[in-house]
Amino acid sequence: MKRLLLATLFAPLLAAGLSVGSAAPALAQISLFQDTGLMQAVNDGDVTKTKGALLRGENPNQADIHGKTALLAAVDRSSPAIAALLLDSGANVNRADKAGVTPLLAAAENGNPELIDLLLKKGAKVDMENREGMTPLMVAARSGRADVVDRLLKAGAKVDRSDFTGRTALNWAQESRNSRVGTLLRQAGAR
Repeated sequence: MKRLLLATLFAPLLAAGLSVGSAAPALAQISLFQDTGLMQAVNDGDVTKTKGALLRGENPNQADIHGKTALLAAVDRSSPAIAALLLDSGANVNRADKAGVTPLLAAAENGNPELIDLLLKKGAKVDMENREGMTPLMVAARSGRADVVDRLLKAGAKVDRSDFTGRTALNWAQESRNSRVGTLLRQAGAR
């Protein structure tokens, strides 16, 4: 079967007089699994290369095979400079990956207040949930980040939303044994 498939694929090349054993031109050697220039620059944390890729016209909303956008990669690297470049170039602040993780949810999990402020200023939806029903507030409460919880509450996060297991942000704070986060949530009206 394999030989039949190979013979069918290479028959047109042989008929055209091309050698199958010769190397293909460099432009024809493209891998679907390699990052583009922009994604590579973001993953490397290189602001100059990121700016160059955007100036060459690369799409700021492109994603890898897992649906992870360039903005989400910048947030994962805790790089506010690259995130700001992408957002100023038109990156969608609310676009989630295949697991439903948004840039704000990732920033809340990483605990980077500067990124959270930037994303909220650019219009991130504060209560957007992932595929498990977790909101950025729940993620911040679970990780015990009082500063992040405070920022999200001030941005209008709803305290009594529950995930698909029935847990609220207060439940997550209690499970992580963080009394400061629990106090903040109770003061905001959590039950």
